[in-house]
Amino acid sequence: MPFSTTEKYQAVVVQITGKFLGSIEGPAFRTEIENLRDSGKKRVVVDLSRADFMDSSGIGALIGALTTMRKADGDVKLSGMKDRIKNLFLLTRLLGPVFEDHDDIEKAVASFD
Repeated sequence: MPFSTTEKYQAVVVQITGKFLGSIEGPAFRTEIENLRDSGKKRVVVDLSRADFMDSSGIGALIGALTTMRKADGDVKLSGMKDRIKNLFLLTRLLGPVFEDHDDIEKAVASFD
């Protein structure tokens, strides 16, 4: 599985590693986000510092996570985006209006306050 979750700094960090293809990993990712929401976790940071590739369905999975958390009065922040993935978010106009990107996990967590 190309993602793992840990609790740090009063948030849940989802570490994505390698390729994140929403058509393959999306269902497990969606289930994990729903489990976090159901357990009362509302602050999620998706760490993309180890992600090498993401397709449009991977972005769709992140949008789904954002929607799920915002409906529960939570939020999802992104951190550590490499240029290749950042360019994909910029091209789709999701970076800024929809998602916040931070240099590292600590800055992403601090942005919740």
